[in-house]
Amino acid sequence: MNEIIIIITIGLLIFIINEVFIRNKILKANKIFQWMIVAKDERPNFSKNGLQKFFQHGYDSELGWVRKPLTEHEEIGKNGKTIWHIDKNGARNNPIIGFKEGKISCYGDSFTFARQVNDNETWNYYLSELTKTNIQNFGVGNYGIDQSLLRLKREIKKYPSDMVILGVVPDTISRILSVWKHYYEYGNTFGFKPRFEIIDGKLTLIKNLIDSKEKFLDYEKFLKEIQNNDFFYKEKFLKEIIKFPYSISILKNFSRNLRILQKLDKIKKNESSKKLIAQNFEAMKIIMARNLEWRIKLFKDENVSKLLKEIIQEYVRVSQKENFKAIFVFLPQKDDIIFIKNNYHFYNKFVEEIRKIDHLVVLDITNKILKEKKIDELFSEETEYGGHYSKHGNEIIAKMIYDEMRTKVEFNPNELYKTDKND
Repeated sequence: MNEIIIIITIGLLIFIINEVFIRNKILKANKIFQWMIVAKDERPNFSKNGLQKFFQHGYDSELGWVRKPLTEHEEIGKNGKTIWHIDKNGARNNPIIGFKEGKISCYGDSFTFARQVNDNETWNYYLSELTKTNIQNFGVGNYGIDQSLLRLKREIKKYPSDMVILGVVPDTISRILSVWKHYYEYGNTFGFKPRFEIIDGKLTLIKNLIDSKEKFLDYEKFLKEIQNNDFFYKEKFLKEIIKFPYSISILKNFSRNLRILQKLDKIKKNESSKKLIAQNFEAMKIIMARNLEWRIKLFKDENVSKLLKEIIQEYVRVSQKENFKAIFVFLPQKDDIIFIKNNYHFYNKFVEEIRKIDHLVVLDITNKILKEKKIDELFSEETEYGGHYSKHGNEIIAKMIYDEMRTKVEFNPNELYKTDKND
């Protein structure tokens, strides 16, 4: 009997020592890398200062967030500092001279907004030169196509256009499943948003549940409803969170967790900020690879693909009601292009399906990008992820979109778009 007690005691001591060791490793990793989530991340505390800045510069009760009129921001790309400006209409400033607004407008995410370049280096700017019109750019960073559609519905009457280009990254298929970005993009705790579901065969809007500033301070009251409406809470977040018992919890995604810990273990206490960024990015590669796996998987999921298709069909219905030409384009990230180049075109089947939608023009720039010899030059960062399109990349993208429009949208810029001088 004494031997059994001794064995149990030794076993418990080993377990406790092991738990303390793993717990310390995990909590250290959580402090420097937001993607290693722990129990406290289920109900994160919001920074009051952070919230105040968010309310001032980005919060939108309907859409979740938006660029506020007459604001600006600096960013860093591989060619140094860049700056973007938002005009009085809430669109990105387009400094094209001599052409009137209103003929073409763009909606979408950060690849439509064109981050990491100056206002006169976006693809929208270069397309303005080609089409001889001052294109209005209502793209917003990190938007899903659901938010882009809702913003279009809100803005189109105030700023009507003959043509609307809806441009999104393929990862939009993930974004349309979220109502709290934190459950997919850990640490994006202010990112509450609306989403659509198909209920009884109809596209149905689930409004943003945190639709007032006061609700941010009391968001836990709405947590159950948020969790029920967010696909990734059960499918991703709960499967990747690490909590007591740590030695067992870490095994749920052992390959992911071990590789991240190995990368982060290289970080020393007094490491320079440059080295910290580089080592964090090594761990970030694991996350980006997993995110790519998710969007490949979701394009194969019939229910999710159907939801994305229904949102695009709603976009077409809006175009018929508001009398504009609906144009859709996927704007692939660098890792999308590399995967397709080395494997297969994982969203091509979906593109072929939406080509069959009446009154929708689908532009194909992915296959054009694949023909480019120097893919790295199209992007703003010297990494596998690539960041956003570079100045050079935006010039190329604009030409690709323009060529596609010339063949698929019957228009003659010289006849349709007059300069201010001619008017």
